[in-house]
Amino acid sequence: MTLVVGSLVEKNVESVADSCRLAFAQGADLVECRLDHLANLSKAAVESARSAAQGPSIATLRSTTEGGRSGLKGDKRNSILLAQLEADFEYVDLELRSDRKFISKLDRDRWDSKLIVSAHFPKPVKRATVENALAECAGLGDIGKVAMKCDDANDALMLAEIGMKWSHRRNPYVLIGMGNQGQLTRVLADRLGSFLAYACLSGKPAAPGQLDIGTQIRMLSKSRKIFGLIGHPVSHSVSKPMQEAALNHLGLVGAYVPMDVPPGEFSANTVSVLRKLGFSGINVTLPHKKKAYSLSDQKGPAARATGAVNTIRIDGASLYGENTDVKGFAELIGTKTVITRGTKALLVGAGGAARAAIYVLKERGARVTVVDIEKRRADHLAKAFDANSHSLPRLFKSGRSFDIVVNCSPIGMKGMPGNPVVKSLFKRGSSFFDVVYNPQVTKAMQTADKAGATAHGGLEMLVQQGAESFRIWTCLEPNVDAMREAAKGALQ
Repeated sequence: MTLVVGSLVEKNVESVADSCRLAFAQGADLVECRLDHLANLSKAAVESARSAAQGPSIATLRSTTEGGRSGLKGDKRNSILLAQLEADFEYVDLELRSDRKFISKLDRDRWDSKLIVSAHFPKPVKRATVENALAECAGLGDIGKVAMKCDDANDALMLAEIGMKWSHRRNPYVLIGMGNQGQLTRVLADRLGSFLAYACLSGKPAAPGQLDIGTQIRMLSKSRKIFGLIGHPVSHSVSKPMQEAALNHLGLVGAYVPMDVPPGEFSANTVSVLRKLGFSGINVTLPHKKKAYSLSDQKGPAARATGAVNTIRIDGASLYGENTDVKGFAELIGTKTVITRGTKALLVGAGGAARAAIYVLKERGARVTVVDIEKRRADHLAKAFDANSHSLPRLFKSGRSFDIVVNCSPIGMKGMPGNPVVKSLFKRGSSFFDVVYNPQVTKAMQTADKAGATAHGGLEMLVQQGAESFRIWTCLEPNVDAMREAAKGALQ
């Protein structure tokens, strides 16, 4: 069983009392008094904090070297640690590195408090380092705890694998991935076997990536639905609020977890770990859509037609892959432009999104030209769909213009500045579609507008492909308007 801990980061004892009442009212099983946040720390303050807790509590004096605020060392630190034990907290958190000598000299029979021995890593470390630290912490205390900063999803998945491996042991432990990329270890704390799940009062995180108490409690529901996004980068994505809006509107408990997986590192093992953790489905974005296609056991019609997968449903041991970008792009262009056999269309970019766009354009009869920074990619895509390809620099200099221009590259999205088009590609009356949705108005859209073209952003494509993904994962009809509003709100 995983208990929810309300971590409190108040500066005075009076606020500790108020926050404790609130944390317990919100459903926390116990609270953590972060004593390193108190403005005037003393033995008397420790005793007062214990009295203020008014329920099961953990005393923590997190040092600066472990990500906390306490600079106390030596005898001064030890005196406060002793005060925590004397105050009779249910648990006292001691640090493997700072407090090893203190722990070794401690007369455990003298105190009723149970010891949490913890190790914190401010940057990712190897699996063996985590396991060795966890084993030592568990051996020295009643509960072993390791927290590690996660730079990408692979770091969090490593912690998850360790947790699931350790879950068969009797000694209680806690594994935490810190930061946004470590959140899956909090969302799925019980699947990792963590004895404690640390959460916060709204707006008062005690550590990066903490969930608020209410959310953490809901994430322990057995009926929760967990979805996610695999890509690189994912920091620009607004799929999380969009998909969670769809869940909330249907009264479903669940979460959508964005996971940054570097190029070349999305593998069958990635999906295997997500399956064991209880994920029902994932979205896949650049640069992993073709890999997702190869990993899928069964493929939907749009996936087979495009050779790319952006949505995977996890059915037990089987993976069903589909390309909902096709529906998304079809809905994006909708009736905004007229396509005939003579319509000249240009695709900028030759990745997964381009495969969906070229399929839709060709189905409607357009004559398509593909360009990409890497011409061989453009050549490959054009050949697969009986289209034309062209060198990007030569095209820009040629003066050729098109009826429809589609930017399928990531250039121009948040965190990837630039402009993938030039004015000469457009003529008055042209239509420009940018699959980039963040920001809502891109430099490419501004260029098209100045050239007399009608420019459209990629938000509607995002919403429509996301809604189709939701249908595939849940067999339920989402509220598309709620998804759209959530996405817009996240972009503001």
